[in-house]
Amino acid sequence: MTSKEEKFLSSAQGYYGSHPSEWEFSQMFGEEDDNLSDSDTANNDDNLISSLAFDSSGKFLAVGYNCGQVVVLSQQNDQTYQLHAEFKSHDSEFDFLTSTEIEEKINTIKWFPYGANRLLTANDKTIKLFKMCERVHDGTVDVSIKPKKVYEGAHAYNINSVSFNSDGETFISSDDLRVNLWNVNINSEAFGIVDIKPENMEELNEVITCSDFHPSKCNILVYATSKGVIRLGDLRDSALCDRYSKQFEDTESDIGGFFQELVTTISDVKFSPNGDFIVSRDYLTMKIWDPRIENRPYRIIKFHDHLIPKLCDLYENDSIFDKFQCAWNGSSYRLITGSYNNNFYICDAFGQHITPMMAIKPTSGVYKEQKLLDPSQKVLHAAWHPHQDIVALGAKDFGYLYIRKSENDPENKSQ
Repeated sequence: MTSKEEKFLSSAQGYYGSHPSEWEFSQMFGEEDDNLSDSDTANNDDNLISSLAFDSSGKFLAVGYNCGQVVVLSQQNDQTYQLHAEFKSHDSEFDFLTSTEIEEKINTIKWFPYGANRLLTANDKTIKLFKMCERVHDGTVDVSIKPKKVYEGAHAYNINSVSFNSDGETFISSDDLRVNLWNVNINSEAFGIVDIKPENMEELNEVITCSDFHPSKCNILVYATSKGVIRLGDLRDSALCDRYSKQFEDTESDIGGFFQELVTTISDVKFSPNGDFIVSRDYLTMKIWDPRIENRPYRIIKFHDHLIPKLCDLYENDSIFDKFQCAWNGSSYRLITGSYNNNFYICDAFGQHITPMMAIKPTSGVYKEQKLLDPSQKVLHAAWHPHQDIVALGAKDFGYLYIRKSENDPENKSQ
């Protein structure tokens, strides 16, 4: 272990394990928020939040919806967020070749890594690049969203994730069987860097569920699968990453049986902002991976052990297929992920201190235990401000912002 890593581990374990975080409800956005003027009635699936993303400065928060709408909120001086822009990113389409309808649902949103107010949005088949322009006219700021490029025709299966490269010129998109590499300026073609489709589809035994680029090494990427495996590819070794450099897998899972693959399917994978660790989220846990150790996670953070006796019921109502996301804070010390009953968890990256909370309004952020499981109330989407302790949560058709209040936090004082 290097001195840099030792310092990181000791500071994170020492401070964040002994000083509980104090989080407070900041605001709520969604159906009851007057800012979202185009919203329809509550309990409509079209109004469900499907993605969340802060830009690299944290000034803007983009919220994607099942209806293809994107709302951009901007941070105010009091750290609240107000409506900045709203636009329709995708419309539903019909694929006549496969006789299937392509939903307008926004599967993912990614901001351009180096400002420029550009963002990518993706539904199942198409990725679009937009630029947000601001113009001051008679003392009023006029905001317009201009479409720049459409990237399509490269995915036969549904797109599950998009990730920008640190080079600022390329990005990857992944579906069930492929990972494609795009140049931002070229939308007519993509280069397939991962293809796990077997010659005989009857031999297919896993699918790709998510992918991510390393935050600073433009040649390194990871993709995760339904078998709970994370594979690391190095574009310097080979332009085709089918022959991965490393494979990370937890071989000691104790679930077994019919539900083994369902609960170990990875729904989200992300490098830490400092690039030293990888986090994966499956149905029951978050796992922290040290890139030097392939055969076991560095830490396993358990949230859902109480769901194990209920797996049959969760399978019957399809809740076992829910895809929970997770997010790092800017310093790579903390993580956030969601759960049922509108619960979410903020923890240190080593699982030694876990703060359970509930996303409701009004609330002071105090966790109230609910003994009855309500899988219809769930926090699936989470994003963390890159420079401040502000988290955004998506729970069905409502969004929540929470802020950490601690005058003694040295991390906040340094920012």
